Amino acid sequence: MTKFLLAGVVTLGMLGGVAEAQSPLVPPPSGTLSSTTTTKAVGADGSRTDTTATTYRNTDGVASDSTSKTTTYPPPPVAVITRQNTTTTTTQ
Repeated sequence: MTKFLLAGVVTLGMLGGVAEAQSPLVPPPSGTLSSTTTTKAVGADGSRTDTTATTYRNTDGVASDSTSKTTTYPPPPVAVITRQNTTTTTTQ
């Protein structure tokens, strides 16, 4: 549940143009030190964006720090296919 909530916060931050660091921190589940969420998206032009966000819990059980890394890859080059048609006509 927390992973989905964190993924939603990261996604909304990206869509709204707000940096993830400005989003409210959601602490990891009880008994864990950190929680990491990875989001991968492909744009309409073929570009790929990978985002990894990690939230850390302090000794009081409160989210104390959050880091994120976003990497955007350009769209792949357009494949060019060349065809050559040859027609041979023989008359007798």
